[in-house]
Amino acid sequence: MSDSDSGKQRQSSMTSVNIGNLGSNRSRRSSWSDSKKVWGVSDESENYSDSRTLILQKMNIYYRKVKRQILAFQSLTTGLFPNHLDPEAKIGHVVENVFCAIAVWSLRQCYCKIDNDQGRAHELGQAAVKCMRGILLCWMKQSKKVEVFKSEQSPRDALHSKFNVLNGNEVEGADEVGQLQICAISIYLLTLTQMITSNLEIIFSIDEVNFVQQLVFSIERAYRTPDYGIWERGSKYNTNTCELHASSIGMAKAALEAMNGFNLYGDKGANWSVVYVDVDAHNRNRTTFDTLLPRESASKNTDAALLFTVSWPTFAVHEATLVENTIRKCKRKLHGAHGFKRFLRDGQFTDLESTENRFYEATEIKKFDKNECEWPMFFAVMAIDGVFKNNQSQVDEYLAALSPILRRTTEVTNKCESSSRSRTGMSEKGDMMPHYYYIDHTKQQSSNQSDSSDLNSNQKVSYNCSSEILRGKYFLLGQSVWIICQLLTDKLLNTTDLDPLRRYLPPCDRPKSNSRYSSIQDSSRYQYSLNIPKTVTNQSYDSGKATSGSMISNVTFSDLVIQVVAISESVRLQQVLATYGIQTQTPKQIEPLLIWPPAELVKAYANLGVNKKLGFSGRPVRPFGVLGTCKVYRISSKTVLCYPLTFETTDFYMSSDMTLLLDNIRSDLEFITKCWRLKGRPIYVMMLRERHLRGTQKSDLLELLTQIRQGKLSSSIFVRLERLQTAISSACIEHLDFLNTSDCPTIEWESVAVAENKNTNDTSHYKSLTDVVKAPALSEDIDYLHHEFQNLDEAEIRDFICNTDVHIGTLKKHTLATYELYKHGGLDYMIRENYRVKTHLEHLMKEAGTFQDWAVTRFVSSLLHKMIDSLAPAVTNLLVRGKIVTLGIFGYEETVIDKPIRPNEIFKILYSDSIFGRSVFHAVLLQEVLVNVAVFMNTYPQLFNGILKIRLGWMLEAIKLGLAHIRTDSDETVTLNVISPNHMKQILEYVLTTQQTGDGEQRSSFQKRQLDGALSRVPVHFYEHVWSILERTPGGIKLCGIFLPQQPTLSDMTDYELNFSLKIEEMLSRIADPAYRCLVVEMFEAVNVLLKRNDELRFTRPLDVDYLINEAVKLFQQQTNSKDSYPDFYNLPISLVGGSTGYMIRVIINYLFNAAAVQQSDAIDSNLNTNVDICKIS
Repeated sequence: MSDSDSGKQRQSSMTSVNIGNLGSNRSRRSSWSDSKKVWGVSDESENYSDSRTLILQKMNIYYRKVKRQILAFQSLTTGLFPNHLDPEAKIGHVVENVFCAIAVWSLRQCYCKIDNDQGRAHELGQAAVKCMRGILLCWMKQSKKVEVFKSEQSPRDALHSKFNVLNGNEVEGADEVGQLQICAISIYLLTLTQMITSNLEIIFSIDEVNFVQQLVFSIERAYRTPDYGIWERGSKYNTNTCELHASSIGMAKAALEAMNGFNLYGDKGANWSVVYVDVDAHNRNRTTFDTLLPRESASKNTDAALLFTVSWPTFAVHEATLVENTIRKCKRKLHGAHGFKRFLRDGQFTDLESTENRFYEATEIKKFDKNECEWPMFFAVMAIDGVFKNNQSQVDEYLAALSPILRRTTEVTNKCESSSRSRTGMSEKGDMMPHYYYIDHTKQQSSNQSDSSDLNSNQKVSYNCSSEILRGKYFLLGQSVWIICQLLTDKLLNTTDLDPLRRYLPPCDRPKSNSRYSSIQDSSRYQYSLNIPKTVTNQSYDSGKATSGSMISNVTFSDLVIQVVAISESVRLQQVLATYGIQTQTPKQIEPLLIWPPAELVKAYANLGVNKKLGFSGRPVRPFGVLGTCKVYRISSKTVLCYPLTFETTDFYMSSDMTLLLDNIRSDLEFITKCWRLKGRPIYVMMLRERHLRGTQKSDLLELLTQIRQGKLSSSIFVRLERLQTAISSACIEHLDFLNTSDCPTIEWESVAVAENKNTNDTSHYKSLTDVVKAPALSEDIDYLHHEFQNLDEAEIRDFICNTDVHIGTLKKHTLATYELYKHGGLDYMIRENYRVKTHLEHLMKEAGTFQDWAVTRFVSSLLHKMIDSLAPAVTNLLVRGKIVTLGIFGYEETVIDKPIRPNEIFKILYSDSIFGRSVFHAVLLQEVLVNVAVFMNTYPQLFNGILKIRLGWMLEAIKLGLAHIRTDSDETVTLNVISPNHMKQILEYVLTTQQTGDGEQRSSFQKRQLDGALSRVPVHFYEHVWSILERTPGGIKLCGIFLPQQPTLSDMTDYELNFSLKIEEMLSRIADPAYRCLVVEMFEAVNVLLKRNDELRFTRPLDVDYLINEAVKLFQQQTNSKDSYPDFYNLPISLVGGSTGYMIRVIINYLFNAAAVQQSDAIDSNLNTNVDICKIS
């Protein structure tokens, strides 16, 4: 048999064993017969004793390697491994230590297959345990940081990622720079679960269980926590700037999946040693990670760290397209002859990097282009990836690439071992993984070659190996990966030994976990996506204006059936719904099952992970998302369900809009269909209240309930209206056993039945469901700057409030009167005994919601400083899609948000003097727009093509323009303050989709320019076009008082770089008039077309865009005798003949050749005579 045939037979044997092991008990000790199958040994092919001897000799070689190359460096006291770059060998890095532990544990897994292992399996296992516990104990010394970080996610409160290996203390003089590494915590937690699954005991006490639970809290918000990444550098510019890293988020996602429902005591554990994970947090990490891929971060187009994330050891994603695209991009951008670059323009360890400065200067990164170090370690990672994919050609390719670049050292052995290995043909050399290869620019200069930063791709580049091996210092991270790679390729270790959790398999093929706790199955059910044109109807809110069109929507089909349980708050409501054929239940009828408000579930989870000795509180007070409320909870012998926040009456005022509520219900069901990844069916509790049937939207509610009863909301959403007692049998059940311990305090729970009975005096209750308050279709706006209570003294205002009933006719007067008292004493101002301004405002807000008076509702909500819970995830959702968000009022300064921020930071911006201080309404209107934009970004991301910076204040201006266009036939003046939240959402959809549905042709050119400018929309490839213009403009570009020089802009950035696009957007943001902004964009496009078609043209002086536009308008005025030149010019069509483009082209040519050349403009390019829209923005 040939070597290749033998290899294929061994590979086939290995694969068959892997498949056979899937249903076996993970704790069973492998027998020698199992080992023979894995190692490809057959009694028929060779002598059993010789084969066993051969395998033992191989393992002994690796045992000596691990002892000499890794364990020799392990600290006797803490079990940590020092980094080879530390001159005193005192500093250890968490990520490197985890990989060292994995390498030692991997060899232990090999020895576990042998009965007579001479105690080596135990020795190696305990060495790995000592390292893992060493990291844990180092972190436990920083428990105060954990308590703060889980709520704040601030770099200054982050757990450190490097420690003193001698005593486990923080490194002396270390600050927070580089310490925040979400990936370090994540990969530690993932490795912890792998090792415990293999029967190692690492966690010893309930205190350590609580600490691990706190670590889970810390990484749950990885999707919005910018960190320094696995390389401790932050952004690629190395300017001490954190950013979102796809590798960190992916590792956090994988760790959350592994930790969910995992017992830290292994098979010997009790119910109080189980870890819990917020399924909604996992889903946000998953969607953010999938959105970022194949990109690493805003500054890094790709990064070799993604290989660790999409492949071993994390296996964070199993969608084949995403995995292949990510790996292909890494290979295309980073692959070299001596390994992979970490990322483009990585200057660390190059001989061009300054050793004096910790951070780079703003213009320094250009010199590292094509001079990055190459890391051979990633060749070994790719070989391991090939083993897991059963791709032998990939394994052979990367082993062959590694062979010439490894460093060899002689293995010191005794004579007996040496002669034995000589007989078997085994190598006596020890292969060492170099840290990196760098370009030696000293040799380049001595060879009379060109400057290092301008190396020609055809020239041979001289690479040198890092020299730490010559000094007896090993790159332990790389060496650990290389040892694991060798164990796999030598068939001593198989994939299930290295990955007992079977993360390399799709979730549906993994061994089933304990059904007592919910398990994240990921893409376990049949799902597929199609780009299907979806008809979008844009209502103009006047009977005569309705437009429709089609656009591609992100539709995910699934066979999931959502169980819907309808709960009526009263028997009266139940009887009314029954007359329409809708069967519901009351809270009394479902007893002993309980329905809780979402706040009660938050209160229950506040006891998770509490530890007084370590100073830990429980789970941070965060609301549960819709996925978390679709589970059934067993709590202290009670069975509990929660209704979603959609039905929470104490939430933001948007829940008072019945039309929006129905739309949100449909969105919830669509979201569950797309994102449910748990075992069992979701139960969606609809909490129906009497006020839902009061008003004009009654028929809409009944229509939705009828669709639910029929079982299908759309082609992709399947539902089933069930009684709760029936639905619970197939539900996803979560046991909150941590509430059953003796340490848990006694808690008084409040179910829906109790809560509703407390509200019997609520003014929204009426004697009959037909007793409907008829509110006006559109209420009047509130002029809080000029009103009748301004000149009254406080006593008179208090008398009015106390002696006047609140009804639809006095609602605005009460609001303005209370506002005057608010200005005098704030929310705590006492109107009468035990009755404050805050209390009266809350009462007014409830009444305004009943009367559907949105001006009062918004105004009072802003005075109460209300905020939507989902603002921070909404911001993050926009940022990970490459957008920048600004908060501010149109015409005033804006706050730029370019990285995820915490809810309290958003709160401070909204209710600062720059927003709330200028406009009370804008503090809440901006929240509405932000949430709606995030919803549309998820559903129709193509609507935001050409919009890089989402300026929410300008979005509001676009909505105003859309509202004005819609109501052109009405004499009544309507403001955004008085329309309903659902109306606001529809107008936003209208202005975003109008160009795609064809309705844009109904507008004038001026209206189109206003709208596109307000949306900050630019043409496709606009920023690349500006880059091309800058390349041919040595004098730079001027716009609105900002000067963009040609150099060092071109040398420091690239045309595809996000930072260059942001620099252009910063210039455009100085423009105050949306229509003028649109003209500026058109001018850039005209210049680009002219330069592109005439290669010989260059600007000999700075390109002054404002001057060119002014000259174009003057030329238009001269030829048309326009009395109102700018408005008339704005209304010109965007075309060459008879439009604005023709005037722009002429002034550009005049600018290039001076006035004398204007007459020659027709001879420059005959192709310009075509009447085409060369600058159409949308």
